[in-house]
Amino acid sequence: MPRELPHPADCRMLYGTMYGNERNTMGTIRILRWSEDGRRSVLALTPGAQPSAVEEPAPDGLTLPGAAGIAVLEDPDGWLAGGAPPLGPALYTGPGLDALLDAVADGLVDERAPTQAAGEILIDAEPEAVWSVLADVERWPTVRADIHSVEADEAARPGGAFTWSAGPNRITSIFGAVEPGRLLTYVSTSAGANFTHVYRTERTDEGQTRLSCRETLAGPVIAALIPSAALQAGVDSWLAGVKAVAEGR
Repeated sequence: MPRELPHPADCRMLYGTMYGNERNTMGTIRILRWSEDGRRSVLALTPGAQPSAVEEPAPDGLTLPGAAGIAVLEDPDGWLAGGAPPLGPALYTGPGLDALLDAVADGLVDERAPTQAAGEILIDAEPEAVWSVLADVERWPTVRADIHSVEADEAARPGGAFTWSAGPNRITSIFGAVEPGRLLTYVSTSAGANFTHVYRTERTDEGQTRLSCRETLAGPVIAALIPSAALQAGVDSWLAGVKAVAEGR
């Protein structure tokens, strides 16, 4: 018999369930996500100094209320303890991967994404040198210490894919625009979340290079748990790392 999810009105709200005292003392939190386009999966979140998120298949035989929602899974068998009605940005899935690739190829990001960050930095190096630090993905571990296990079969090109890790999280990325010395964009996916990255380099009147960046994050639940401030901190540290590498420090 299909197992029926308790109606959201009768359940504890997701945020109270996740962040209450009982959850703060637990390890991995497993959250079921389902959306209007038929996608459903479980996001396994492990808190800590380096939090991780892993996407898992959804349990079979669940009767889910409404076209979209989220619920906490209490045990490995998939019994549901709490649910929540649609929560706006918490359930925003964003465009599909192909649409995001088309956007970043034109230098655009997902403007509706609930988590966004932007920044820029001046670098004492030529635009081509700065751009190459970004495009040579196998050098990324020199940019920031948490980046590791970068794998790319070829040089940066539109549609070219590469994989890498940030802390415990494995990420797959695909290049969009690849314009040496001017523009580099790519889309990333990890644990059911989609990221867009747009980097521009330009020479200033003072002879420096201005490196600017825009990034977005969208994905049911995970985007709600990673605020724009957290993504901004990542962008700021990344820009500082690119500056240090490009300037030979």
